Amino acid sequence: MLSYTRQLHQTQGIVAAKFYPGLNGTKGLLILMVVFTHCLPPSMMLYFLYFCHMPLFMAISGFLLKESAFQSGYKAYIIRMWHRLLMPWLIASLIFIPFRLTGGGPDAQMRFTDIIYPYYHLWYIPSYLIGATICYVMVKKKISVWTVLLAFALITTAWYNIYRDTPTPVTQLPLYYMGDKRLFAYLFFFILAFGLRNGLVQVRITPFALLVMKVIALVSLAFLVLKNFSSLYVVWPYLIFNTCLVLFILVYVAPQKVLQNKLFMLANEQSLGIYLYHPLILTIIYIVLNDRIHRHINNLEALGIFAVAISGTLGLILMLKRWSVTDKYMLGNIKR
Repeated sequence: MLSYTRQLHQTQGIVAAKFYPGLNGTKGLLILMVVFTHCLPPSMMLYFLYFCHMPLFMAISGFLLKESAFQSGYKAYIIRMWHRLLMPWLIASLIFIPFRLTGGGPDAQMRFTDIIYPYYHLWYIPSYLIGATICYVMVKKKISVWTVLLAFALITTAWYNIYRDTPTPVTQLPLYYMGDKRLFAYLFFFILAFGLRNGLVQVRITPFALLVMKVIALVSLAFLVLKNFSSLYVVWPYLIFNTCLVLFILVYVAPQKVLQNKLFMLANEQSLGIYLYHPLILTIIYIVLNDRIHRHINNLEALGIFAVAISGTLGLILMLKRWSVTDKYMLGNIKR
């Protein structure tokens, strides 16, 4: 078993708890937000949701990863993840291959970029496994969590500055062959939350202080963006705001029975299926609307599309759950 000297039960707050009901509703809400963002046209609402919902989603994923998951070794962990996440992800990737083919028609062909740049929503599971691997190495080799956090704060900063609002084609970016930026851009929050859950990071800060810091960071960010400051400056209030949001949710919301809405709880239970297959329903909807790039709808119409997309996706999941083979391999329900 892996060992890493710490005093878990002396840490105040989050690691003392055993159950975190607040995360069920929060995770369900976030997966619904993921689908909603994919329905929205380019707008301020879209940009704000992208600003905060994925850092929080990745943080919750890291928080739910306990060190005990590695107690039988890394190989055993990957075998479990193969059945739970990797197999459904690979099947979904195969399903979405036609959406990635260049040009279409008889001359369509796969490109190398179709591998290192997954179909737009499929980056999350590779990123999760990269984060889990880093956490395993960090604990196994007894590397300071603060060293790792500093490294990934710098990595996040680098990705943010290279990719944000750049007119340069992605194929000409200096980190092009490292793959989709999202594989790495949110790992700071994943590792922070893993450290918090497993007693590597201790937090003693009041909700009011977190709120004040979030407001200051958000105001600073708005000022820097409106004044067209470079990404080198914009990235810091981005990191501060989302770090405070993550800490508030994990330290103060997670142990509470909040957001226990039936829809949120259902979305949490079916989060993998919703994540993997909602673009199928969305693609059909936007083909019918003859608006593949979401340019001719407004936010209110996007809300209606979201309702149809969620209903259709849940219907698809219900159908897949009827057969054990699809339930196991496409939805990752290995217990069945």
